[in-house]
Amino acid sequence: MSKRGNGEGTIYYSEKLGRWIGQFSAGYKEDGTLNRISIYGKTRKEVSEKIIAKQSAINGKTFINKSIITFEQIASAVITQQYENNLIKEASYMRKIDTLNLIKKTSLANMKVQQIEIIHINNALSSLKDYSNSSINKVNMLINNTLDYAVLNKIISSNPYKIKGAIIKPKSNKKDKKIEALTIDEQKAFIKELENSNDEYKDILLIALYTGMRIGEILALSAEDIDLKNNLIHVNRSLTKTMYSIIIGDSTKTYSGTRDVPILPQLLYLLHSYKNRIGLLFTNNGKIISPSTINTHFKKICKDAGIRSYIIKKRKDTKFVNLKTSSVNTHILRHTFATRCIESGMSAVVLSKILGHKGIEVTLNTYTSVFNRFKEEEIQKVTSYFSSMWDCINFTLK
Repeated sequence: MSKRGNGEGTIYYSEKLGRWIGQFSAGYKEDGTLNRISIYGKTRKEVSEKIIAKQSAINGKTFINKSIITFEQIASAVITQQYENNLIKEASYMRKIDTLNLIKKTSLANMKVQQIEIIHINNALSSLKDYSNSSINKVNMLINNTLDYAVLNKIISSNPYKIKGAIIKPKSNKKDKKIEALTIDEQKAFIKELENSNDEYKDILLIALYTGMRIGEILALSAEDIDLKNNLIHVNRSLTKTMYSIIIGDSTKTYSGTRDVPILPQLLYLLHSYKNRIGLLFTNNGKIISPSTINTHFKKICKDAGIRSYIIKKRKDTKFVNLKTSSVNTHILRHTFATRCIESGMSAVVLSKILGHKGIEVTLNTYTSVFNRFKEEEIQKVTSYFSSMWDCINFTLK
């Protein structure tokens, strides 16, 4: 067992558990016994960081020595507190840890937070230009939140983000992924291939296509969520990824994700066959199906249907062989449903509710190109209408 100094507890490796364990004292329990807290992790460093974060969270206390605390330690404390106070779910916690891991690739992570200046933040952000704009935005937000936390706990006097124009968020060298849907011809080819394939997961893919539901939401459905009387699917939960497995979450991805989705006629017969099912509608021998499994089957259907496929060369033994693969994933079915809805004239407000977006601005921003396309068509209708009026009036404007 390895002893740590400054009252920070002990960290040791458990052969039995195959994991590192950290323990420290945090006052006394009501019965007068010492309150010992245990922390677990895959590495010694992970446990050390968690201990510091936990200590900072207990009774609102800040770190033991403010002058030597690094940015990484404070960021870890921020994320841990959010998770332990149920402000974020485990999946969000893991995503934030991934963002922190990006920051660890920069010089900012190990800097003493009291020594961080504007130039250090800008250099850190600039060094991440090879990552997506989405990743850069998340890093930028975490840095800001961490420094806000440091100000709140009187570790630093001010947050450089509060100085207008001081922090320069760079644009990624990568192009933003374009939101694309299957074309109508591709959609027809997909449905045809799916019906001929007898794929064991084809019902899941059809539900995704005709409802716009996320795959995780579909895989969490039970028979009681299917309301055939009112032709609605009650979306109340979704699969969520923990640190060690995939489980059924107790809610949807976002608060607005809890919603009722209309059942289109194309799905009525399919869903009737599941009305007497007990437990989850879709399982793999009673076990939860992973979204990645569905994605693999989806890619195969698309490849066989010739939808957005491409040839890659792969080495086999001593030769290179051509393999046909697909560049799509299951999320394109959600975009396809949304695009067909917009094409049919559905308003962004209604579509936003069906998709379970946080707000209409998410829908408008996600499908800007689709809405713009139809805006141009509507303007053309107005132009043609006015043109016909002028033809009828038969006079020339001067």
